[in-house]
Amino acid sequence: MTSSDEHAGDMRWGWTCPRCNADVPVHRDGGSETFLWACPTDDCPSVGFGFKSRRRARIALREYREAYRNIYR
Repeated sequence: MTSSDEHAGDMRWGWTCPRCNADVPVHRDGGSETFLWACPTDDCPSVGFGFKSRRRARIALREYREAYRNIYR
């Protein structure tokens, strides 16, 4: 059995930016010991930070993506 942390940085999970669809990695912030995600595209302002776990950061990214899609429906 594998640890959930083993694949945490793996882009095969399909985490994408809600605004520009770029692949978005989730990182641990060494200064605050929390997790964050930020779109790597220079002109995209999407960011999320202050999450207690990598899982919560990814859930928030997914929820933001769903909410962003629903704005223009």
